Parts: sequence; C-alpha cells; structure tokens
Amino acid sequence: MTDARSPSLLDALLPIGVLVVLLALSVYLYGDSSSSGPNQIALMSAAFVAGLIGLKNGLQWVQIEEGILAGIHMAMKANLILLAVGALIGTWILAGTVPTMIWFGLKLISAEYFYVTSCLICALTALSIGSSWTVAGTLGACRTCPHKRR
Repeated sequence: MTDARSPSLLDALLPIGVLVVLLALSVYLYGDSSSSGPNQIALMSAAFVAGLIGLKNGLQWVQIEEGILAGIHMAMKANLILLAVGALIGTWILAGTVPTMIWFGLKLISAEYFYVTSCLICALTALSIGSSWTVAGTLGACRTCPHKRR
C-alpha cells in the first residue's frame, strides 16, 4: 500500500469537466450520430483522466483497477434489472399486451382526463408492484407505440 492522497476539489472536478466538454463537443460535431461512437470515446477519455489523477495522487494501478472493478460490480445489479425490465416490456409489446392496454384505456378513459388518469394508474401500479423502473419503461413504450389513437 502506498500513501495515497485524497483528491483536491480540482482533481475531483477535472474528469467531470473533461467529460462534459467532450460530450458537448461530440454532440456539436456529430449531432444525432454522436451516440454511435464519439460519446463512448468521450467517456473513455474522462476515465483515462480520472486514472491519471489517481496515479498523480499516489495510487498504484492495482488499487485503481480494484476500484474500477468494484464500480462495475456495483452497477451490474442495476444493469441486470434494466435488462430484465427491457425484455419484459419488449415481450409485452410484441405480444400485443401494451397496445391492447392502450386501446382499451383510450376506450375507457375520456380524452379530457387522459393524462391525469394515466398518471394515477402508473403511480398505483408502481406502488403495488414496487417497480418504478417497469412503469417508466412501459410509459416509454406507450409513448412510442405504433397503435396511435385515430
């Protein structure tokens, strides 16, 4: 173990600043295509800057690597939840469950109260099943559903 120093405020903000600048530059230069590669390069560049700051502050590469792995391990649970929820929502859309719910919902709910009613239904669903992720994903699916109201 080495005597690693805590990062200064500038050390802590520098990778975030690099990330923001590079993401803004990426969107400015590539527009909608920025998510096809330039954004990932910006993320990796900011991670590289963070690693350099760690080395500057006395951390050994092994310690930085352990921190990276710990961060990945912590985020993996949320990634698996998102994967499962995405698969569930995709299955519901392909099976016609979501479009059917939308069709019946539009028949039952007056257009005048549609937004208020759908908000209350989503809130009750999220409370009853305990998954705001599922409700948010289904709302996103409903918004982009090809079976639009005529």
